[in-house]
Amino acid sequence: MQTFVDWLVVGLRWAHIVAFLGWVGASLYFMWLESKLRVPNPARPNVLGEVWMGHGGGFYIVEKRSISTGQVPSPVYWFRVEAAVTWITGFLLLVFVYYWTGGVDLIDMQSSPLAPKWAIGLAIGLVVIGWIVYDRLWVSEMAERRVLLTSLISLALLLAVIYLLCELFTGRAAFIHVGAILGTNMVASVWTRIIPAQEEAVAATAAGRERNMVLARRARRRALHNTYMTLPVIITMVAVHAPGAHSHPHNWLVLSLLIAAGMAARYAMILIDRRQALGRAWLPAVAPLAAVLLALGLLSALQSGHQSPRGGGVEAVPFTVVRGIVDLRCSGCHAARPTDRAFTAPPSGLSFDSTTELAARAAMIKASVSVTRTMPPGNSTRMTEEERALLVNWADQGARTN
Repeated sequence: MQTFVDWLVVGLRWAHIVAFLGWVGASLYFMWLESKLRVPNPARPNVLGEVWMGHGGGFYIVEKRSISTGQVPSPVYWFRVEAAVTWITGFLLLVFVYYWTGGVDLIDMQSSPLAPKWAIGLAIGLVVIGWIVYDRLWVSEMAERRVLLTSLISLALLLAVIYLLCELFTGRAAFIHVGAILGTNMVASVWTRIIPAQEEAVAATAAGRERNMVLARRARRRALHNTYMTLPVIITMVAVHAPGAHSHPHNWLVLSLLIAAGMAARYAMILIDRRQALGRAWLPAVAPLAAVLLALGLLSALQSGHQSPRGGGVEAVPFTVVRGIVDLRCSGCHAARPTDRAFTAPPSGLSFDSTTELAARAAMIKASVSVTRTMPPGNSTRMTEEERALLVNWADQGARTN
């Protein structure tokens, strides 16, 4: 059964990435297209702008048009399927990577105040509640009258969720669930706010009446939100593969800074598309990026400066002790024949059955149990701090096996 699940996860990852590229790629393309549109000369009725493009040996012309009363464009493609497939495959990945095993990979079993089942409930609940709060906030009267205040409240709530998840979940699980919350907000906005407003505009044109400008205004705002959430979502997907980020002692701050950098980078991309000359217009993009890079550099320096116990002046750690710790805490997965039912082969091909292999991986073991603390995953085997210190000291003392 587990082998089937492993292959299912591979297929879901592939489908998720393909759908995500189709949906987000189209979104980024339309943002680029808006920046390149030029009023045709001579002007043509209902044509607001056009752009010529060359690709694959051919030439294409794209027009942005207004719709006159009685004109009903058909067919119109809305890009909603790609958004739906992206969300469905993403949620199924959460199910089979984090929930299928009972939630043990969501939390540190030794230090988390949550039981695994409660962690699953919290993870799913925050995704649902996150959308409800976000949507209600941005259809409120306050959002119509005080956009800046509403934006600040949204960012404060996001920061609170990041902190909560990073405190209760493992860093890896926290990062990807923040991405899931943002991604759900994006997809739900497409299905419930953006496309319905466009469909209403077509229906209004067919009926010969004015379109609902409130819906149109809300749709434009959600589309703008989506473009600024795109890079932060990608960052959460990438950062789960960077232990130095998700396992940092202040990982909530690291993720917050990365999200800020993603938003600033998106603004910079818009300026580049517009061929904006250097000047004050670049300040909202450059200043946050510079501040984030400086802050991330300082956090990295602080983490590097935090020294774990060293070998010098410490009693030599016998290899028999190391072997005992590894057999008890690690070999359930990292063995030629794993006893952990989640694996049919050792993860990343790393088997610690051999003394030679174990000694050769001493530096990696030290980093995994002490610096990034990604092993054991979720501390599922309950490795103690004393055991971590012994492994670090053994590695620092030259990883002797005699």
